[in-house]
Parts: sequence; structure tokens; C-alpha cells
Amino acid sequence: MSSLRDILNRARWKDAGLHALEIHVLHRGAPGDRRVIGGSRIAAVRSAGIELTPENDESDAVFVPYHRFLAVVGADGAEIWSKTGGLATPRTVAATAADATPPEPAANAGTEVAIDIPVVLREASDASPLVIDGSAGEGGGQMLRTSLALSMATGTPFVLEKIRAGRKKPGLMRQHLTSVKAAALLSGAHVEGAELGSSRIVFRPGAMVSGDHTLDIGSAGSVALVLQTIALPLALSAHPSRVKIRGGTHAQWAPPYPFLEHAWLPLVRRAGARVDIELTAVGFYPAGGGEVILKTQPSEKLAPLHLGDGGVLAPLEAKAIVSHLAEGIARRELTAAAELLASTKLTLTSETVKSAGPGNAMWLVARDEATGVANVFSGIGDVGVRAEDIGKGVAESFLAWRESGTSVEGHLADQVMLPIALAGAGSYTTNELTLHSRTNIEVIRAFTGLRLRAWDLGGSRFRVSLAQ
Repeated sequence: MSSLRDILNRARWKDAGLHALEIHVLHRGAPGDRRVIGGSRIAAVRSAGIELTPENDESDAVFVPYHRFLAVVGADGAEIWSKTGGLATPRTVAATAADATPPEPAANAGTEVAIDIPVVLREASDASPLVIDGSAGEGGGQMLRTSLALSMATGTPFVLEKIRAGRKKPGLMRQHLTSVKAAALLSGAHVEGAELGSSRIVFRPGAMVSGDHTLDIGSAGSVALVLQTIALPLALSAHPSRVKIRGGTHAQWAPPYPFLEHAWLPLVRRAGARVDIELTAVGFYPAGGGEVILKTQPSEKLAPLHLGDGGVLAPLEAKAIVSHLAEGIARRELTAAAELLASTKLTLTSETVKSAGPGNAMWLVARDEATGVANVFSGIGDVGVRAEDIGKGVAESFLAWRESGTSVEGHLADQVMLPIALAGAGSYTTNELTLHSRTNIEVIRAFTGLRLRAWDLGGSRFRVSLAQ
């Protein structure tokens, strides 16, 4: 549907004629229930549909996905686009799209990577939702979180089947269930299958429900993963929100809070999302007890993120924290990392923090002076793991990424795809094209029709690009 979006954007930004259009749609997908929307009500043109101005100050914005469109009619009464015939002026639209499309990498700039992960079991239609295979590709929680975020942002209902089917404990775990319930609460969704161990959910979003909310994971499950699921859909809604999320803030197998603060947050703000976060309590596994407050303000639209290649790094910042443990553990982690980074300028900081239970974490922040992008490399202490091994692991991850000369490391590469998809354009280079990333590419395509493309540049370097 990108050509349809192009003609709406052209009317809005170039011709200032969006108000003169009429959009004929199926009302909430009900067969035979045809409605006409005046162009003056269109508040934003998104990658997968349009957002309408609220009818009054008490109501939230309404999202209309493109698959409900029947026709777009111009001021002269002629159809500009129809569901059966497509665009009436394809050359004009193609030229408009070309104006805003960054050039693809040259033919000698690498080999395109085939992304062949069949995540769609059934395409969406006016009568039935999109059906996603939750066991495809990485087959884990990220498929669920990306699907929820895109469903909230685009208004697209979906079914996720065979959830985490290949995992040791298949089905929804507590933090996955919190993401589902949070998304349902904040989008007024009708949900089926939202229970622990469930292998199938049905999610039909409604209008976004802004305001003050509290989400309690009830364990040391990752606060960051829940926050990333809801942040952008809330920022793209019509009213401000404040969400308190309780759980684990520095947990294994998930981004710790410093990743959100230093890497993720600056990028989503750079894309135009009015988002803020605050750490009010630290929570380690297994006690949990951490808390982060997410605040969002209405953001008119997201801008493309073109992050380029890696450049010159500012002095590194390394920090280690402990709670209910000797601070010497943190200093040992930092010393081990510093030994591997002897030729690199860096500052070292250790701190004892308050938390509900014992734990420790270390992270390193690498900021690119040219692009402004920050990458975060982290390690979480665990029983039986030496402090020196944590520090060395963090340093080795950084060195492997620095050697590639790319803009983002593999974990941030996974996370930056969503704002790029919601903006409709963007690009970056990375040292890893993980199975998570490949699966994410296909899930994004299933919901939006947008195709992120990837090129292997050699030497552990990849370029990922989405052109309008």
C-alpha cells in the first residue's frame, strides 16, 4: 500500500489538497458498511493507515488501516485510487515516491541477503485478521512484541499461533503475558488466549487509551521489553500518557535500563517520538522490584532514521553497580574490561545501589561523535560467574562491534527496526544480521507491506534499508 500512502502524503505536503479528498472505507471492516471520511479529518498518514483527528477533546484518535480503503476520490469527483483498479495516476505517484527515496546501495556494495522466513499463515482480509506463525524464525517473544506494537500502531487485528513452540517452556510466560495485557489495556483491545502457557492469542485493537497506568510484571521479568512494546504506539496517539512499569530493570537475556537510556531513547527521540523514561527503582533477578516510568506526548509523525556507518568514538563510559554485595565485585569487572581496552580512552565508575535483592550489572557506552548514535554493551552478574568474566565479556562484545565499523550493534539493530518501519524509511549498518532481525523484517512486512532489505557487505558488516 505504499503507493496509496504516497498519494495521500503528496496531497498533504505538496499540493495542500488533502482536505479536498474523500476516503471511502469499510466501517471497521464490516462487509457492506461503507463510510466516507473527509480529508480534513486526516491528522496523520502512517505506514499502514491514516489517523483521524478526535471528534472532541475527550476522545482518542481513530486509526483506519489501508486494507479497509475502498476508494480515494478527488475534488472533481474522479477516483484517484480504488481497491479494485489501483492508482489512476501511477506515474505521478511513482515520481513523488522517487523524490523521497534514498538511493539503494550500489551493485558493488555487497550481496543482498535473502530473507526467507514464512511467518504468515494467512493474509488479512476484510473478514478475517492476519495470522502469524509464532514458531517461525526466532520463534520467541520478540515476534509477539513486534506484532503487538504494530497492531496497536496500525489498528491491524492479528492471531499469533504456536507461540514459542520450540522453546523449553512453550507458550506465554509472565513477561509475555504482561506485554499482551498492557497492549490490550492501552489500545482498548479485545483479546482471546491471554493466560500463562497459552500457545495462541487473538488480538483486535480498538482506540488508544491514553492517561495514567500501572503495569506490574509480578516478577523480575524485563521492564524494558514491555516498555518497548507500548512506547511508540502511545507516542503516536492523540493524548499524553504516563505508565509506571514494575519488574526487572537489569535482567539476563533482555536490555538493561542503561540500554534504554543511552541507546534506544535517543534514537526514538531523533525519529520524532516524544518519549521520556525515568528509573525510580533498580530490580535484579530473581527479586525484581524495579520500576521505570514511561511518559509520552502526542507525536505528529516519525521521521526516517538514516544512521550511516560508524565514525569516531567519544571516550567510552563504563559503569558497574552492585546491591547487597561487596562493591569490590563491580571494581573487578571494570578492571577486567579496562585491561582489554588499554588503548582506548574510558572512564570507570562503580556504585552500590538499593534494590529488593542482591545483584550486579556492568555496561559500557560507546558514542559516535559523527552520527550521535550510542551503543551499549552489558553484562549481568550471576551465581557462579566470576566478575572478571563479566567485564571481559562486555569489552569483547564492544571490540567485535568496533572492528566492523558499523553504526549499530546487533541488539540495537533489532530494536531500531520498529521506529524505521513506523516512519516508513531508514537505514543503518550493523555487525550482525541475527535471526531475531531476519524474523522482525518478515513480521514488519506482514503488518505493513513494507520491505526492509539487507545486504552482506563482507567482513561482518551488513546494511539494512527501508526506502519509501
